[in-house]
Amino acid sequence: MIQRDYLVIGSGIGGASACEGVRKHDKRGTITIVGAEIMPPYNRWLLSKDFLREKTPPLKRLAHFDQRWFDSRKIETRFATIVKQFNIERRLAVLGNGESIEFTKACLAMGSRPVRPPVAGVNLGNVIYLRTVRDALALREMANIEKTVMVIGGGLLACEAAASLRMMKLKVSMMHRNAYLLNRYLDS
Repeated sequence: MIQRDYLVIGSGIGGASACEGVRKHDKRGTITIVGAEIMPPYNRWLLSKDFLREKTPPLKRLAHFDQRWFDSRKIETRFATIVKQFNIERRLAVLGNGESIEFTKACLAMGSRPVRPPVAGVNLGNVIYLRTVRDALALREMANIEKTVMVIGGGLLACEAAASLRMMKLKVSMMHRNAYLLNRYLDS
């Protein structure tokens, strides 16, 4: 069993920021960050822009915290790893590979997930939710095959993704449940 002073679950910007905050206040405590993402924390908002439309995805430009950043602060990283069980009373987390981490303090920084509308077909293979690098790579691949795309949503990410897909010469339609796009950002 692995023992850590601090366990941070969630390997996005929030998780990395939590590690940064812990390290500022505790220079010696042991810290492990665990998350399902395949790479260190990156700026998700860039996925719908250059990353989506450039011929070679600029992975380095996405990075917000790289592995050297974690290493220099003596923070153990467990990327591409899920937490299967979490027991706060026992202060124990079981990882997807069966390893257990006993911790003194934990921070849950798992972020959010895309809203999946309650309609038929949302689980089909040609429906992609743009949230991760894997999602963006799948969307890029699909854009090379398809000619027409429907973007569901009307927020900033949806509008940027639609614009990028249009720049890639796809026919793009948008569906949004509100009367106008960017309704969370603009007055009616």
